[in-house]
Formats: sequence, C-alpha cells, structure tokens
Amino acid sequence: MKKFLAVLFVVFLVAGFTNAQGKMALGLNAGIALPMGDFGDGYDMGFGGNALFAYHATPNVDVTASVGYLTWSGKDTFDDATFSSIPVMVGARYLFGQGKFHPYLGAELGMHFANFDYEFMGVDYSSSDSYFGWGAGAGFLYQIGNNMDLDVNARYNSISSEGSASDYVSVMVGLLFGLN
Repeated sequence: MKKFLAVLFVVFLVAGFTNAQGKMALGLNAGIALPMGDFGDGYDMGFGGNALFAYHATPNVDVTASVGYLTWSGKDTFDDATFSSIPVMVGARYLFGQGKFHPYLGAELGMHFANFDYEFMGVDYSSSDSYFGWGAGAGFLYQIGNNMDLDVNARYNSISSEGSASDYVSVMVGLLFGLN
C-alpha cells in the first residue's frame, strides 16, 4: 500500500506542475501482451488496454501517467488459471521527428495490482497483491486530425515479485486526443 501511495503522490506531483500553457493529451490504447520466460511457460497471450495522460513538457519530452488492465489465461497444467494486472505507471518519452510523424522512446515505472484466480476440483482459489513494475519501449505518434494522433507502441514490461519477475512484451494501438 505504501508503494501505491508513493506512485499516486508522483502522479499528483506531475499533474501539479502542469499549467494552462502546456499541451496535454488523453489517450486510450488496446492490444496484446506476450508473456516471456517462465511467465510464458504458464500463460497464453494476454489482452488489455490502458488510459494515458501525457503532458508535453518540452518540444521533445512528454511526461506520462497511465492506468490499464491486462489479463492472461493459463495453459497446460494452469488451464483453469487466470492472471490479471492493473498497472498504474508514470514515466516519460522522448519524441523525434517533425511534422505529422513522431517516433519515440519511452520508459515507465509504477505498481501492478495483480490478481491470480485458479479453480481446482470445483474449489476456487484467489490471491491479490501489489508489485513494483517497469516498462521500456518504442513507438510512434501519427497526426490524423487537428487534436488527434494515432499511437502505436511496443514495450518490454516486468512485474517484480518476491524472487522472480513476470515479463511480457505489450503491443498497443490507440488514439491520443490533445486538450487545448
């Protein structure tokens, strides 16, 4: 809970530094999450999405905050298992290019509020916990309207738990709406 409050504090701190002259945007993304390593051994491809807030701090830097939902279904011996995560993240991205097309590199860190559900012999088991997480990747914004960009990105993500990590690659597509 302390970690969640720290992340929430950072989000409000970032929002507090915004002013009416800065360019802000809200976005929605949806896509897939491909589990890697040991996580991929137990779970199939996941699905989900997120909501994004971006503050254009400089001509090339956006400060970001996001919240999302991702879910994976178990495979093989974990066939009746489901793992889901609500990532609450803050970060930044560096934008390249001019005109309508802006490739970017970005990174985020924050908390994943995870839930594990499993059914065994007609009995349901469930556990929930919060874990530190981070993500880094690349993408691009392509202007498709006066205040609207297509946002396409791929990111390597890691959810740290006690003694291990659940890693996945997310590929998201969505829209970013400018607030002027």
